[in-house]
Amino acid sequence: MRRTKEQAAETRQTILRAAEALFLQRGFEACSLDEIAVAAGVSRGAVHFHFHNKLGLLFAMRDEIIQPMQQLARRLTADSALAPLEAFGDLVATTFTELQGDAAKRRLLALLKVIDVNGAPDDVGNMRHFRQQIRASLMGICEAAQRSGALAQPWTARSAALALYAMLDGLITEWLIEEVELALMPEGGAIIRSFLTSLTTPGRGMPVAERAAR
Repeated sequence: MRRTKEQAAETRQTILRAAEALFLQRGFEACSLDEIAVAAGVSRGAVHFHFHNKLGLLFAMRDEIIQPMQQLARRLTADSALAPLEAFGDLVATTFTELQGDAAKRRLLALLKVIDVNGAPDDVGNMRHFRQQIRASLMGICEAAQRSGALAQPWTARSAALALYAMLDGLITEWLIEEVELALMPEGGAIIRSFLTSLTTPGRGMPVAERAAR
């Protein structure tokens, strides 16, 4: 059974990477599920089973981007020695650096923005759920900061999470549409760092072990 699950996960990743390559080479609209299946070395039925359609593939690529943030939120529930806001700042810097240097991901994110605005009701609903997942992860991170005493007054976990969400969404949107000359790194990362500093109780931003050593 375990091997079957591993094989299914491997097949899913193979399909996803094949679709990503085709979307970037030929464009999302120009690719068919049959072509993706051939590129992945699987049947069309396998593509449909794992992703249903091309949008399912695109949404899966999108979901990969926020997995590190979801993992951080889960880790913070069990690791009280980790400084939540500092760890989040490190994660944003890493993610922004990767996106800044990846023109392919930028094109995929721009396409998702179009779907978010102009998509069919089911597609827009999927994007709404995606945004809810981001806000939930940010809420978990900010709740961890509040529990540790690192979140400065008068901020609450909810207000800090909403402010961070708005800031992240705004920076990425401006970077995608290019109406304002903006580099995610170092400029965007520095903006997020500065805001996280304003959220942090003085002397409480560093890990617990480091604070205790002072």
